[in-house]
Parts: sequence; C-alpha cells; structure tokens
Amino acid sequence: MKKNILLGITASIAAYKACELIGRFRKKGYKVKCVMTAQAKYFITPLTLETLSGEKAECDMFSLPEKRDPLHISLADKADVILVAPATADIIAKTAAGICDDLLTCSICATRTPVVFAPAMNERMFKNVILQEKIKYLKKNGYYFIEPIKGRLACGDEGIGHLAEIDTIVEEIENILKV
Repeated sequence: MKKNILLGITASIAAYKACELIGRFRKKGYKVKCVMTAQAKYFITPLTLETLSGEKAECDMFSLPEKRDPLHISLADKADVILVAPATADIIAKTAAGICDDLLTCSICATRTPVVFAPAMNERMFKNVILQEKIKYLKKNGYYFIEPIKGRLACGDEGIGHLAEIDTIVEEIENILKV
C-alpha cells in the first residue's frame, strides 16, 4: 500500500528543493500532497508542485473542499507523515506555540502521525536561543528534526542552516514510515 506524505513548504529560498523531494518520493512509490504557506508562493508556484506531485497543491485554508470535511482535518487524516521542508523559524516557533493560523499549521496541529521538520534558514536565525528552545521543546514532545548542514547560505555566508541533503531527508522519512 502506498504511503502518503504531506509535504509542507514554507518561505525559504530552499523551497525549490521541494521539487527534487517530490520526484524522489514519487519514484519510490509514495503519494505526495503539498501544502504551502502563503509566503512560500513567493519562492515556488503551486503549479510547479502540482505538476510534479500529480496532486493539487493546497494553499488556502478556506478554499472549498471537494467534500464537506474541514480541509486541515482531511489532510491530517490522510497523511502517514508530515514533512516540512524547508522549515523556517516561523513554522517551527508557531508549531511549538500551538499557533494555527494557516492550513499547514492547522494540519500539523490536527495530525496523529509523525511530524518532521527539515530547517533551512540563516545560521544566526537557526542558532537563535529562542528558536533553539522551541526545537528542544518540540523534540521532547515527539517531533522529529532533520538537522540543517553547513553550506552556502542565501546571504552568501557559509554556515549551519543549509537544508539537509535530499538523500538524508528521503532516508529519514523512509525510516520513520517503516515504524
């Protein structure tokens, strides 16, 4: 039976790497459904994600669902895992605080399946003491993290905050889905 991955895409320059993730997961037989934050659309288009995944990319909390089920509940129920890649400081902090102000945060809050964050941001943001406390809190409460790596950042600096390698992300998701 095919496993369902709900791929959350947030407003990071690394959003384009979602395309490679979708392709790799589909090649392995997974079904991929994308949920974008409103700001993610500045970095990648819903059309691109829909074309690659073969599924409608969801962006709007209040779009009319195909059925009368609330969309965030339906997405949460169908997912075998939620992967947020790239995960910004914003989505991590909102999740830790229980803030549900868009389709992705509501889906995360409503799920009973594993939630995995693959952060991508500037090193100064990633190392921020408040964000690190939020990450510790989420880990303590069963959320998974695929740590960012050292690499060239959007500002031109080298540092920790570069999205983990695609192979690493795919391998971690497969390990979680085996459990």
